[in-house]
Amino acid sequence: MRRFFIALVLAASASLATAAEWHFAIIGDTPYTDAERQLLPAMLTQLSERQPAFIIHAGDIKSGSQRCDDAMYLDRRALFDAVNVPLVYTPGDNEWTDCHRDNNGGYDPLERLNFLRGVFFDDAKSLGKPPMPVLRQSDANKAAPYPENLRWEHAGVVFATLNVTGSNNNFGKADTPSEDYRQRHAANVDWMAAAFARAAQIDARLIVLTLQGDPHFKAYAAGKPKRGFVDFVDRLRAHVLATDRPVILIHGDSHNHKIDHPLNDPAGQPIAHFTRIETYGAPFMGWVEVRLADASGAARITSHPWAPPPTLP
Repeated sequence: MRRFFIALVLAASASLATAAEWHFAIIGDTPYTDAERQLLPAMLTQLSERQPAFIIHAGDIKSGSQRCDDAMYLDRRALFDAVNVPLVYTPGDNEWTDCHRDNNGGYDPLERLNFLRGVFFDDAKSLGKPPMPVLRQSDANKAAPYPENLRWEHAGVVFATLNVTGSNNNFGKADTPSEDYRQRHAANVDWMAAAFARAAQIDARLIVLTLQGDPHFKAYAAGKPKRGFVDFVDRLRAHVLATDRPVILIHGDSHNHKIDHPLNDPAGQPIAHFTRIETYGAPFMGWVEVRLADASGAARITSHPWAPPPTLP
């Protein structure tokens, strides 16, 4: 086992990075309400003042009952571009899968996904300022039209995002999966495999995967997996078992912030080098930090609940 461990530290605050450390921050399932939309810039300002290398947003940039009109996407793009550090975003179900709902505007979900791609993934750069370069799956493989699936590296860590969403990953209600699920799932598992292969190639110290949908690890362990996630979790588990390299999986969706080890080995014991981080979600605001030493040592995960100062509404 590598001389690397992940310490789970739940704290309301933590000291700013020392010269020997760097960190990244994680948010998700926000903003959900008009009030959250007004408050989020203040939280992002406070977060960016801690000088993370970048922020990862794990999807859901509106609630499941808000409309999927063009103006919403453009507003969120402007919001994220105003952040003073790079910000990487992966889509959530609320901003495309669920847009068919009447109260969302009755849109075609795939049309909304394509519009979202044009707004957020029009070039091979992150959001925020200054933006950082990223590799889009659509650039790495012209046959995979999924520019929202991203990969980048920082200080020996491989990061990848996957368009795996809530609402059962758009599997559909029939016994057979939807065509969107079938094609997108194939691209997602290929992109995940490529991230593990890249980590092996460069001897990465850590792999970090981000998706929006809750994979329902508890149901999977109980032998009652969700159809939209079972093959993804099967493949994820196989990759994790095939390496001793630490793996972090980030997701949102269930609005139940947690940090744990939900995958089991063949003996039924938790796989210690696999860590799940679920983001904060409405009505709770906050972020998670993952802090690493530059050369070697521990990764420390800290939770930071956030409330507006008394001077804010």
